[in-house]
Amino acid sequence: MQVFNAFFKIARKRITAISIYFIIYAVITLIFSFTASDEINSKFQAKSLTISITDEDHSTASAAVTEYLSSLHEISELPADEEAISDQLYYRTLDYVLIIPSGFEEKLLSQEKENLFENIKIPGSANGYFVDQQISQYTSTLQLYLAGGCSLDDAVAKTNTSIDELAPVSSVSFHDAKNNTSSRVFYLYQYLPYIFIAMLFTGLAPILVIFNKETLHARMCCSAFPLVKRNFYLSIASIVYSLISWILFIIFGLLVYGKEMFSHLSLLCMANSLAFLFVAVALALLISFFAPDDNTVNILANILGLSMSFLCGVFVPQYMLSDGVLSVGKFLPAYWYIKANNMLAGFSSDPFSMNTYYQCIGIQLLFAAAIFAIALSFSKLKSKGR
Repeated sequence: MQVFNAFFKIARKRITAISIYFIIYAVITLIFSFTASDEINSKFQAKSLTISITDEDHSTASAAVTEYLSSLHEISELPADEEAISDQLYYRTLDYVLIIPSGFEEKLLSQEKENLFENIKIPGSANGYFVDQQISQYTSTLQLYLAGGCSLDDAVAKTNTSIDELAPVSSVSFHDAKNNTSSRVFYLYQYLPYIFIAMLFTGLAPILVIFNKETLHARMCCSAFPLVKRNFYLSIASIVYSLISWILFIIFGLLVYGKEMFSHLSLLCMANSLAFLFVAVALALLISFFAPDDNTVNILANILGLSMSFLCGVFVPQYMLSDGVLSVGKFLPAYWYIKANNMLAGFSSDPFSMNTYYQCIGIQLLFAAAIFAIALSFSKLKSKGR
């Protein structure tokens, strides 16, 4: 217990610095949470988008499709090159690019249904899927009238009439009303991986660094206190310290969001954040063996926290990351945290599945256990080398 008590005596001396970090990150989280758009509602509403259309067929059928989309969306001029298109898609000044290739009308008249169009969009985006469905609905209806013996002009006229007479679109919620949760709650959890790494590296790791200093380590080796017990108590103290930090964030969430924090989906997010907390504790424990001073700890916190955040989807949504980046991200614990959080929030194309949720939690805990084992093994090897 001497190690445990000494740990919290050092922690009390650093409480001012730790409190400053907590306040800063709490404010940042609050700003992100309340400035973020409510994606759960906005992504499932019919709305006008900004799209660009290139008609290479110049036929009656292609003109009909262009006119139909023009009645629903704002048509923008196509950017000059692929890089400009990518930039506009990334910054959401352009939502969709449709290319009607030469020979479109012939394929339509021959009742072909595949490869009628080419498009450029953000992979997995709701806006892209929304426009795809509108185009598919229009061409399917047009081909239905053509198959019934109508001429192309009559088929276009009847298709336009049929589309106009469709029932108005209404928003549908896929969550149980009792468990409905504002998406802003999910933004509270979205940025916790970076916050946990930054806070624990700057608050917890320096305390562990003190215990790993040569002078203090030599004194403990001269005593009858075994290294295994010392590491055990340090690990327990680190977990208790981290749980206190986690509870403070939960209390902060309760003050801001109230009873929404106790919805079913929010409680699952809470459990997910607890799993990642153990990962952050293990990383702080491991990093303390390599960091001789606070400055080095801060550098490592920024490198690891920011790189993991950008590679795993904390700051940039996972659906916007390339396959190569996501392949690298899968080898990092934050990827699985974000995957579970996005699934719970409805921000990803993956349907909600408890099996997938448990898989994400399990992988995070395996990461934590592996890092803990490496840290304790390194501690033992380092002790023998002294």
